[in-house]
Amino acid sequence: MWLWDNSITLATVAMGLAAVIALVYAHLQISDSRKAERRANANELWRETLRLAFDNPKFSDPSLSTSVFDYENLTVDGDPELFQKYEMFVDTVLNASEEILEGSPTPEWDATVRMQLKLHRKYLLSPHVQKSGYLAQYTPKFRAYMQDVLIDA
Repeated sequence: MWLWDNSITLATVAMGLAAVIALVYAHLQISDSRKAERRANANELWRETLRLAFDNPKFSDPSLSTSVFDYENLTVDGDPELFQKYEMFVDTVLNASEEILEGSPTPEWDATVRMQLKLHRKYLLSPHVQKSGYLAQYTPKFRAYMQDVLIDA
């Protein structure tokens, strides 16, 4: 009898509970979807960076000594235009790295970005870059991250 007398109240409570469960489920689905989107975006950004490195192997690892990088005179193999292209290459790597670490901060991405930054350590720590204000375009968090990686190298 009590059940029958309170059936409307119980139905209302059950509907409210179902609505809360549906909201929680929707929130979890949206959160998972965003994580998957960030992962896909990170992978795409890195694929583009790797494609650029493949097309410009002398820029991807200056330590291989396939070219002469002169950070004081701002030339690669004596050519200032090549140095400018190298700067654009590094800028692309840094922009992708910052976006990847912001959107998909995993230990795997951290290791990948650290490795890339270390390859360009001499350039990034050169007086030219340090005095130019070039690094100011990045967030304070990413600049601190770069400093940590480059000093630790």
